[in-house]
Amino acid sequence: MSEIHGAGVSEPSVEISPLALSILQLLNEHPMHPYELASTMRERHMDEFIRLNFGSLYHTVEALERNGWIVSAEREKEGRRPERTIYQLTPSGNEMLIGVIGEILARPRREYPHFTAGLMFMHHLKPEQAADRLRARAAALAEWSAKLSRILADLQSHGLKRLALIELEHKIAMLEAERKWALEIVEEIEDGRLEWGTGKVHDLEGLRRRHGSGTH
Repeated sequence: MSEIHGAGVSEPSVEISPLALSILQLLNEHPMHPYELASTMRERHMDEFIRLNFGSLYHTVEALERNGWIVSAEREKEGRRPERTIYQLTPSGNEMLIGVIGEILARPRREYPHFTAGLMFMHHLKPEQAADRLRARAAALAEWSAKLSRILADLQSHGLKRLALIELEHKIAMLEAERKWALEIVEEIEDGRLEWGTGKVHDLEGLRRRHGSGTH
């Protein structure tokens, strides 16, 4: 399979960007033009989980079309607005959608969040500086979690069932878990339980041989 926006071929399957997957999912509901795709994503707050802008959306639509996973079904003209192309999902696109969803659910993957990088090098700060920054992060996480909780309640009040909102539930749970963990680290820093030193590996090559060049 050929490469599409945001991802390429990954053994043993094809990796698809969250934006591309979202487009396939919405077209599985019914044919849409790109503007409707974008507005639907925003209405459903999908932009909380994917990076959405019109440039990347149109680029991804074109890439999906090149792969044969979507096709232009018709063109729509409204007043003086430019003509819009309406796209629909192909059978191979539907097969790809189902396969990728199953793969994502089944297989953990390495990700590279900025927070992890910050934790790796946190020892360059003074302990009190690190504690202050983590406390600020915990406060920001609490605000984010509260915002998503309000969105979740609002969508539920409009009739959406839990299964349609499960990603919001997961995100809130992850934010809350990280917030609690960050505050626990703050406590450990402030009471001295977290030793402020990294130590040294005496046999780095031996350690690499035992664990491989990377961890999963």
